[in-house]
Amino acid sequence: MPGSPRPNPRTSPAKAPLSLDAIVAAALDLIDELGCDAVSMRRVAQALDTGSASLYVYVSDRRELMLSTHDLAVAAVELPTDGDGDWRARLELLVDRIVATLATHRDLAAVGFTEAPTGPHMLRLIEEMLRLLRLGGIQDAASAWAVDLLGQYIASAALEAAARTGTEPVDATAARLDAVYQALPAESYPTIRAVAPLLTSGGSARAAWKLRVIIDGLLAQS
Repeated sequence: MPGSPRPNPRTSPAKAPLSLDAIVAAALDLIDELGCDAVSMRRVAQALDTGSASLYVYVSDRRELMLSTHDLAVAAVELPTDGDGDWRARLELLVDRIVATLATHRDLAAVGFTEAPTGPHMLRLIEEMLRLLRLGGIQDAASAWAVDLLGQYIASAALEAAARTGTEPVDATAARLDAVYQALPAESYPTIRAVAPLLTSGGSARAAWKLRVIIDGLLAQS
């Protein structure tokens, strides 16, 4: 009809602007859904509705992206306060919090085995670990090496905790392993057979024991 206003054309929602934060967040979402192996520059670009080349403006390669993703994950870790106890109690609590946080992101903790994460959020945690170790009287050389040892413990404990939330319940995993050990011929594996139930027991108490042994060893060295 002459003079009638023309309808506005249908438009799609505006695409969010690309940024380093958006890229790292998309990579973390992929890890949470499918695991680290699913993360590639191409898949992250697809998730952001852009081309892979656009990502290289913000990250140099997949390695840098994975390190940034690990750093984003640990940003949620809260530092213990003076009200949480002495230096040792705070150190144990801090380590437990890092483990629990990484365990919510599938196998992301594995990055800590092959790399030394040094993003701003991880540096904040390392700074606090070193401060608490020195507060406990641990010598500087031992404190420096202890951060590496604690990092390996954190990575392994987080991966183990993440696995316990997988498809096989922890009790079923323990029962399966116990059956394997018990089926071994006693003449060839007498010690495994003797301690078989203990090899699959412990749960959270086992994790606490491991950390306690590490700290006890540091104190004994000092």
